[in-house]
Amino acid sequence: MHFTCGRFNLSKGLYSLTVAAFAFGTSAIFIRFATQASALSLTFFRLSIAAIVMLLLARSRRNLTRLSRTDFFLISVSGVMLSLHFVMFILAVKFTTVANATFLVSISPVLLAVLSPILLKEKTTSREGVGVIIAFLGILLVANAGNGFRSFGLGEASALLAAFFVSFYSIIGRYLRTHGVSTPCYTAYVYSISTIIAFLLAELLGANTFRAYDITNTLAIIGLALVPTLLGHSLYNYSLGSVKAVTANLFPLLEPILSSIFAVPLFGEMPSWVQLGGYLLILSAVVIVVTKSDQLSSRADRSGYTYTAFEGTYV
Repeated sequence: MHFTCGRFNLSKGLYSLTVAAFAFGTSAIFIRFATQASALSLTFFRLSIAAIVMLLLARSRRNLTRLSRTDFFLISVSGVMLSLHFVMFILAVKFTTVANATFLVSISPVLLAVLSPILLKEKTTSREGVGVIIAFLGILLVANAGNGFRSFGLGEASALLAAFFVSFYSIIGRYLRTHGVSTPCYTAYVYSISTIIAFLLAELLGANTFRAYDITNTLAIIGLALVPTLLGHSLYNYSLGSVKAVTANLFPLLEPILSSIFAVPLFGEMPSWVQLGGYLLILSAVVIVVTKSDQLSSRADRSGYTYTAFEGTYV
């Protein structure tokens, strides 16, 4: 994989997002199996393991570059957002169903459709807007089928906060990835800062992090760190160098579909026909946006032009 900042082919970003979506789909499953660890402990372990791996990778590739004060500040904020996102998402999975937790978190594309034009000066196209609306309708169907909106508790509130935090994490990542910060450099620093934040929160709130875990919990913690965190989030951040934040955040909407599929044999959480209809709407939204992006990429490839992450245009 080519990790340096510079020129990106848009299709590589889309392929990376597809793999990332499958990796994200395992997140809720690993969390459900990690019954002995608190939300703060899980956040600390998944980030610390990922941080160590990315620091070693970035150092071996000499990607740990000196950052400007502005970049360091933004990476620090991004690290805080990622850590809080993980804490809120893990709380959501523990206090509500997998379907409700993952789908409520998935309102982030709606937030980004509003925030990106303001903060990133990236206009949301009509096709992206339609895709976001269709995806949101799908989210409503699935969430409504999950509990009929009869109750709104800690799990649902945590999921919405997780969506808020990941939206700002995505905006900062998009900005830095298109302004010369490489994937290993960005992820290594972000995971490291997130680890520190998670550790401080765990100590402050008295989480019993460093305790003995059985083999099931240990494997679940390691899996959570390596698959959705290290693989999924690193590929997601790589894609932000060439894919707009709004488009990139439609792919994680595939996560709850996969999580819900995994939850059927593992936890007996069977999706209803209404939820399946919501899944179909979400898949349609991703296809609508991605097919247009792929056509742009293909035209650029045939004409000999390359997508430049710094300008966000073909040159």
